[in-house]
Amino acid sequence: MKLLFLNTNIGYGGASKMLVWLANQFAEANHEVTFVTYREPEISQILSPKVNLMQLNTEVGSNRVLGFLNTVKRVRKVLLSNEIQIAVAFLSPSQVRLAIASFGIKVKVVFSHRGDPYSQYATGKYKLINPIINYIFGFADVYVFQTTYARDFYSSDIRSKSVVIPNPIDPLLRTQVRYGNVQKRIVSVARLQIWQKRQDLLIESFRLISERYPNYTLDLYGDGPDEDALKQMASGNVNIRFMGRVSNVAEVIQNAAMFVLSSDFEGIPNALLEAMSLGIPCISTDCSPGGAAMLIKTMQNGILVPRGNVSELANAMSFLIDNPNLAEQMGCEAMSVNQLFCSSKVFYLWSSLFEKICK
Repeated sequence: MKLLFLNTNIGYGGASKMLVWLANQFAEANHEVTFVTYREPEISQILSPKVNLMQLNTEVGSNRVLGFLNTVKRVRKVLLSNEIQIAVAFLSPSQVRLAIASFGIKVKVVFSHRGDPYSQYATGKYKLINPIINYIFGFADVYVFQTTYARDFYSSDIRSKSVVIPNPIDPLLRTQVRYGNVQKRIVSVARLQIWQKRQDLLIESFRLISERYPNYTLDLYGDGPDEDALKQMASGNVNIRFMGRVSNVAEVIQNAAMFVLSSDFEGIPNALLEAMSLGIPCISTDCSPGGAAMLIKTMQNGILVPRGNVSELANAMSFLIDNPNLAEQMGCEAMSVNQLFCSSKVFYLWSSLFEKICK
């Protein structure tokens, strides 16, 4: 098959990571894969040498309208000159460009929504352009969702052309055994962005329990637009630490007492999957549209708490601290995600879908 993957750049976000993973899998399976970017030239993921990377740079420091039109023109040329059979876009900016570029061309277009349509398209920066995005989204031949709840947001026409495929887990590898080495640290790994990731909720919850557990720290890994605001919220509590963005995530979090995801919405949270793969006891908010609920069964392999509830999150953290043996049992159960969401199973679902599309 001849495949094209379109994305703004190759950043370190979840959508970019998943798109690169998919491109690499198909390239290693000896399909002809072209990966096209059009904005920032940064490369934060490792592409297989078998992937043909095309960095158009058409929207780097240029007039927005002219840059947009140039991107559409160049992508259309790539589709035609490479005789692409299937073109894939995960995020709305690329979906808009691909929908226009592929108009009238014999190519199957696959769109995937990677976040939470309930939150993302109803509020924030998408509110004004929501009708346009939804209209363009309807131009694909096939849709891929991470959860059934996300799929149910859309019309029956889109649902009838859709499949649900979860994210794969690429298990993080331990460098130390956990038994006897558990550290009094509560860790979180996420972009520092209050609007989605809700580190403000995590900070407030930790404040409620920090006096009771003075030897525990809250270590926030990552960077982002709200770093200064969050540091201001955490001021006065020396046990709340901002650890920055790190490349050796497994090494630094593997023996933490627990991992906490505090988001209001996610797709299937990669950071949560990776923490579970390490056997770390995990707490997550029941973030929309149901990705965390797919992973965590409360009191079996972790604890799921309501979104936006400071006291419930604080109670869950206290529970794991007070019940270390049960916490470790949950962590061991969490490692089952390594089998349930293994790369080979998830790639089989994508490969079967693409073969069906081509036929």
